[in-house]
Amino acid sequence: MRNRFAVLVLSIALLLSVSMVFAQTAEVTIPDELPAGVTITYWHEWSQAQQETITKVITDFNQTNPYGITVEEVPLGTSGAVNDQLTTAIVSGDLPNLSGAIFITNAQSYYLDGVLVPLDAYYNDPKWGFTEEEKADLNQSLLDINRVAGEPFNGQMLIWPTGMSANVLAVNMDMLNELGYDAPPTNLQDFHDIACAANELTGPNDGDVQGFPIRIDAFDLYSYIQANGGTIYDADAGQYNFTNEGAVSTLQFFKDLNAEGCAYIPDSPFANTADFAFGLNPMAMSSSVGVPFINGDIASSGSGIENWVMTTVPWSDENRTMQVYLRSMAMFVSSPEEQLASWLFLKYLASTDVQVAWTEGVQYQPYTYSGLEGLSEDFLNRIPQFTDVRDLLLDEGVHIWSVPSLLVQDQVNDVVEEMITAVVVNGEDVATAAAAAEAEANELLAEAMADMS
Repeated sequence: MRNRFAVLVLSIALLLSVSMVFAQTAEVTIPDELPAGVTITYWHEWSQAQQETITKVITDFNQTNPYGITVEEVPLGTSGAVNDQLTTAIVSGDLPNLSGAIFITNAQSYYLDGVLVPLDAYYNDPKWGFTEEEKADLNQSLLDINRVAGEPFNGQMLIWPTGMSANVLAVNMDMLNELGYDAPPTNLQDFHDIACAANELTGPNDGDVQGFPIRIDAFDLYSYIQANGGTIYDADAGQYNFTNEGAVSTLQFFKDLNAEGCAYIPDSPFANTADFAFGLNPMAMSSSVGVPFINGDIASSGSGIENWVMTTVPWSDENRTMQVYLRSMAMFVSSPEEQLASWLFLKYLASTDVQVAWTEGVQYQPYTYSGLEGLSEDFLNRIPQFTDVRDLLLDEGVHIWSVPSLLVQDQVNDVVEEMITAVVVNGEDVATAAAAAEAEANELLAEAMADMS
């Protein structure tokens, strides 16, 4: 298991000289001793089963850590709520010690604001950090997603992971068997044929099957582009590239699929998987942590779906790809004692027992090998879709990919979603729309670089 995860992360350097709080490798003061009774606050996005699990993890830490550290959780319910609160707190100065709902793109902004504490000094500290044996248990390729090369970041680890998820294709194998297929589609032609054939079916409770649901979602498009010989960013040129052959042909594929009546546009972000659970489409894009929600909808819908899987999107040649996300936590500037206490909680999250408990409670893939190996047979058998993704992560024939670690990536995602709407919904010319989106994305990138300089 330890030779897998050659993560193809585009941690692109913004090679600029910047004079800011953390312009060079940041220095932190780490106490030799930690006084008893330090209390830290943790804002998080978890709800339902996820909140139950993190509350138990926090309770166990509070009761067992030898330093008398108390973690006070503040559940804010959604990632959006957390990020809104952080924006306000940066202005007011009333930041938490730790916050969830962090990805590497927004972590860079917090770092440049001078409020985020990079973690390498703690990670490597001879007393408080990880031993070499403990480091060997950590999947370093995944941890590297949270590093950004070049100034002012200088390859530092900015944030700590809470777990990994993936952009995957949910496939109703009962429906595919009805159509004469014994496996998910491995190429776009089969994908097209399945979507079009399913469009002629009647689903459970006499519902009309609608073909493939195309979400207006940048990450979905990226998965198909990367898996079919395209790219979204030219690292050598330092430019976004949406006009390469793989990107244009993929966008054209979805335009044509929709025009043929073999696809539809869902009316909300999760309507595609809700329709999937109701037996109203054969395949739907999902996060790998969407399994409990899909199974819940299947149970409440009465659709009777029993045999469904999670897999990669169709691919060309040797390009089979799975896009991964590393949801993480950030440490914010506070006293040396509070920062050390915060680090010790982050380190606790990487312990094997916690990795197993967290994974089995919320179904994020673990970032330690011992966590991956320690999952119970009952859990793996009970949730076969989790095992589907786990097996893909261990498959040497699957490329693991993550979006470019660029400050403007979130803005670029918005540009790409406007491009998808223009092409797939409004029927605009693919080459023209792709060129316009590429120019806008590179203009955003140039502006960000100019601002930093």
